[in-house]
Amino acid sequence: MNHRQMPALWRAARRARLWRVAWLGLLVGMLSLAGCAVAPQPQPRSIAVEATAEATLKATLAMLAERGFVIRHADGDLGQIDAVLASRSGYEVHAQVSSGGQRPPGLVIQNGDTFLTLSGRRGGQPLDALELDPLFIDVQNRLGLLP
Repeated sequence: MNHRQMPALWRAARRARLWRVAWLGLLVGMLSLAGCAVAPQPQPRSIAVEATAEATLKATLAMLAERGFVIRHADGDLGQIDAVLASRSGYEVHAQVSSGGQRPPGLVIQNGDTFLTLSGRRGGQPLDALELDPLFIDVQNRLGLLP
């Protein structure tokens, strides 16, 4: 091999190395994105009760406090409560109370015009109906709506 062919071989080797590095970078980027998981959104569950929005909000607030939840935010004007369970980290509940108007998502019982919607998470996973239903029953009991 003569001295004129050497630079061409060096360029070819350099080009091959650059392609390997580029492919490796692309592979690492794709693998890092594949490892990212988006937490599923909590599915709201709602009931409609025969009580005022104010009474429903107070009953919900009392129920959460008695069950050991720390109320992080409560707004009577917006009808919202955000709470976390003090004894278990990562257990949070969001409550929304509204009157009349549009039916909320996840409506399972309609016995009135005041809607109570609950959703939450435990350990980053949405709470299911089995975990939310006892909270609804407790609020209905406090409102005197259960036999």
